[in-house]
Amino acid sequence: MLQMLNQTNKDLMQHEENTLEQCLYYFLAGESAKKLARLNIPHPIASIPPNYVSQQPVTINFAQFTLQHFELNEHLKDISIHGYLELNWHDDRLVWSQDTWKKNKLVVHSFHHVWVPLLGSQNPENHLKNGDAFEIRKVETTNQGNVTAKVAFSLRTFCDDTDFENYPNDVYKCCFSFEPQQDREVIQFTSSGLPIFTDPKNFRDYGWGVSGTVPESFDDPSEIAQLGFCLNLKRAHSSLKVELAIPLFITTVLFLLPPLFGSVKIQIYIKMFVMGLQFVTLLIFSIRMAPFLGSTSATPKPVRYLEVALVFNLISMTTSIVLFCCMQVKRTLPPWGRVTQFANFINGFLGVLHITGIEDINLEKYDEQVAQTSYQKDWNNVFRAAHAVFMAAISAIVIFVYIVYCL
Repeated sequence: MLQMLNQTNKDLMQHEENTLEQCLYYFLAGESAKKLARLNIPHPIASIPPNYVSQQPVTINFAQFTLQHFELNEHLKDISIHGYLELNWHDDRLVWSQDTWKKNKLVVHSFHHVWVPLLGSQNPENHLKNGDAFEIRKVETTNQGNVTAKVAFSLRTFCDDTDFENYPNDVYKCCFSFEPQQDREVIQFTSSGLPIFTDPKNFRDYGWGVSGTVPESFDDPSEIAQLGFCLNLKRAHSSLKVELAIPLFITTVLFLLPPLFGSVKIQIYIKMFVMGLQFVTLLIFSIRMAPFLGSTSATPKPVRYLEVALVFNLISMTTSIVLFCCMQVKRTLPPWGRVTQFANFINGFLGVLHITGIEDINLEKYDEQVAQTSYQKDWNNVFRAAHAVFMAAISAIVIFVYIVYCL
């Protein structure tokens, strides 16, 4: 075969190319066996790592990660990812003369013919990730001994769900790591510094925004070589956000409307209706989010806002009932002068919250039956002013809480 290569410059046919590659491989395997004959190791080019004799580290470079598919189980908080990665390393046993063989690249058709690193994502004592798998798909080497391999992977891990309080904008952080399963004492990892890529042909996000960290190696002379990276998955369901945002907005607006109806009695009825609506919304949200509750104690912000809104609605309704009862008590002594002036100022300033209602109508009927010395109307104005101040303060707090939790 070498004589034919030296006598002609024409391109080889496919079967001749395959024959040449086999000849080149067995030549390299024979040379490697001669060098290590004293060790009596069968087929050393495939059974032992490079630098076996010198025990110098073999650097495995992770050139590129490509993600093709992922499956996230929100009930169990675990994720499975599928894709492939490209590795490269140097093997001085796969060096040959290009002038002699007229070839600068060798495709290894059987992965058992050369040494390749055996990867895993767990140590021998860990059995939580038994579904992980690696499969070598393609191995090539140049005449300089630079080996490149493409490895398909399927990995599974558990995700960190501590960000669940930001639901539906929460982020799942899922981290993976690799380490060698054989020849661990002579292997070290490096990374090209490239981010994780997604396959534009096969990748589907399934309503999640996927971002990843740059793979990093964690090499410690006293520890096993490791390389790790993380995937961050954020919900991108706009329909889910609308589904949660609209009920919160409606209940908030209805909570702020009662002071515009003037009559304290009518306001109490409206607040009871709003409280029932808030409670039903809280139940619906709880049922909606229950399947996604994780191991953390965090409460999602929409639920937390409804809890706060319910409490303040109860405070508001209790305040209205107490002040309404105070307005029904007949009084013959006038309030303190400055209190009356302050109440008149508030009622004038917050005129929109001081609309003549049923209390004034009842008071007019009452005024016809009592003496002119009655000061019931002044007291009612004082209670209305106090009611307006309390409602304005509670409304401001609810608006602030809505901005913090819902916007």
